[in-house]
Amino acid sequence: MAASAFYATIGLDERVRPLHKKLDKKMFYDYADLTKKEKDYMTKDIERIELAYLLTPGVINIQPFVNEEHHYEGVMFITVRLRAETKDAHLSVIGEIIQETVPNPTVIVFEKEGNVRIGTCRKRLNKNDRTKVVAEEWAYIPWFSLDHADETVKQFLGAVHMTRLSFANFFRFYQDIHLAVQAFQRAKAVGAFSIAADERSKQLVAQIEQAETEIAKWKNEMKKETQFNRKVEYHMKIQQLTKQIEQWKQQLR
Repeated sequence: MAASAFYATIGLDERVRPLHKKLDKKMFYDYADLTKKEKDYMTKDIERIELAYLLTPGVINIQPFVNEEHHYEGVMFITVRLRAETKDAHLSVIGEIIQETVPNPTVIVFEKEGNVRIGTCRKRLNKNDRTKVVAEEWAYIPWFSLDHADETVKQFLGAVHMTRLSFANFFRFYQDIHLAVQAFQRAKAVGAFSIAADERSKQLVAQIEQAETEIAKWKNEMKKETQFNRKVEYHMKIQQLTKQIEQWKQQLR
């Protein structure tokens, strides 16, 4: 299976024994107040959900991280095996349901037709009810095959290998994975696999993404425009933004 191959590639199965424990879909129905459409996604799109690995201090040499905002006492890896007809647009909904049901920081590994897609999100304690968590800052990478790994995939797999992740505590361990997922997610816009760990890098990535959106807007306007002088104006704007993006990319590298 593709998910098992992914776990082996990042060295997880060498550190922790896999559980492969099936998770009943009813557990998610009972906990979350799902709409009919959400229930349909869970029922019709998912072939199997399983807890692949549960990392705790008892099975791996990583310490919990607990403060006023975060309780990272372990990390889960959950495999979601999807049916072939599942639409990609449904994945974020399925991921949201799982992440908001499971309080632990969780890496979701979607599997479909020999490909995998990874999803993460950061979680913090609810300030009004500290028995609950708030899931935020979602990230998903594109589908990829381990058999046909391009350079971005290779860089991602290297970044999330067990030998590259921080074992200081579970917050830093999970954060390393989350940042790598974000780097993969943004690789096309940024032009390279670049982990934005500091605020300056995050700002540059946001600026690049905003500029790419503006370029798309001006290109669309240029197609509709009939006046030549306006077309030239839009073309100049696109050139200026493209030049600025290249400068920001150089700063990231």
